[in-house]
Amino acid sequence: MTAYYVRSGAAGAGTGADWTNAYTTLAAALSGKAAGDIFYVSEDHSETTAGLTLTFPGTAANPSKTICVNHSGSVPPVAADLRATAAVNSSGASTMSLASSGAYIDGVIFTTGTGSSSTATLNVGNGNNQIIAMKNCSLRIASTGASSRIRVGSLDSCYTALENTTLSFAATGQAVNTVGRITWSNTPSALLGTIPTTLFVNGGNADAQVIEVRGVDLSAAGSGKTIVGAGTGPTAIYSFTDCKLNASVTLAATPSNQGAAEIDYVRSGASGVNYNQGRIRYSGTLTEETTIVHTGGASDGTTPLAWKIVTTANAFWTLPFETPPIAIWNDITGSAVTAAIEGIWGGGAVPNNDEIWVEAEYLGDASSPLASFVNDSKANVIAAGAGQDAGSGTWGGSSTSFKLVVTFTPQQKGWVLLRVKAAKASSTFYIDPKVTLT
Repeated sequence: MTAYYVRSGAAGAGTGADWTNAYTTLAAALSGKAAGDIFYVSEDHSETTAGLTLTFPGTAANPSKTICVNHSGSVPPVAADLRATAAVNSSGASTMSLASSGAYIDGVIFTTGTGSSSTATLNVGNGNNQIIAMKNCSLRIASTGASSRIRVGSLDSCYTALENTTLSFAATGQAVNTVGRITWSNTPSALLGTIPTTLFVNGGNADAQVIEVRGVDLSAAGSGKTIVGAGTGPTAIYSFTDCKLNASVTLAATPSNQGAAEIDYVRSGASGVNYNQGRIRYSGTLTEETTIVHTGGASDGTTPLAWKIVTTANAFWTLPFETPPIAIWNDITGSAVTAAIEGIWGGGAVPNNDEIWVEAEYLGDASSPLASFVNDSKANVIAAGAGQDAGSGTWGGSSTSFKLVVTFTPQQKGWVLLRVKAAKASSTFYIDPKVTLT
């Protein structure tokens, strides 16, 4: 491991040996270096190039480190010297690409494009098997061209981790292309500049994409904005946990097909509550409900809660909308138990068991953890549907209550997971996510 210094204002020999003889560009500093090397970049560093590819040395087992620090501080730098003001820019209609098989970057502002260029792109990852972690950084598009993009991830087997890293744009038509495995966490005021009409757009170059967003403030995206686009490329799976959202934003467009995008969110919203939960799929959506609730049903301890399921025209018995699992612990073995979930809708009569049903996943084998399954739907695709059981108790709205019931015999103690499935197209159901197990 060798330490090198980078400062655009240095006037020495340019060897990178110290601040006086620092490299004046990050590109020069990175050239020919080894995995595990450290690059200290001055807090007043600023470089601009017309088109720039920065290839950071490193591997997954031995990443390089590029760290912005106060050049007037300790040598070697200590924690008190950390800064987040070093600037690396590409100008005009150029592309800036950050590439590495293992790199950690802390405190650097990367900006691409000038003027009205529509082709300025900032790539975080540039090839297969890219591994880049960024903390206290900023990724920015300065050009006003509507087609300019921040591209996070590249091709297959890529991993990108962003922590306290902001995104900045200069036109509403711009967006983030997502590719590979991405985590974005712990970022207040995450969106700067002009907020795109659609923030995340499927990058289209990977077999699948998994994007996990935790503790990120996206509230600058308000009315007329969408966080996740409909998607037309490979499957993209998004999860939002403990994020701040604008009350007027659209979290996600309806996915364009069954495999285009899947979006889940937990404790993410605009108000100071901790029970938000939702799911967006091609076949329907789930949101938390606090008015049409079941008396004595699910609650966060203060607020009664239900799940509102709204199916699209794309819900079918063969491809229903499926809720997140509802877990309940079971201590009974060798004897039959019954699980029941209450619901209500405005259909005038109880729904049929091919319109909405529950599936239980339980430990039905005493000698292995292999799951067993049981449901209260019709037996097969060509069988006729039958009415579900009538519900019980009082609800805060809608009209016809019903009950979803399955009976099974566990052979081991453990969690039982129940998933409600809704297949009646263009319909609204309310489900009490509190299971009664008897």
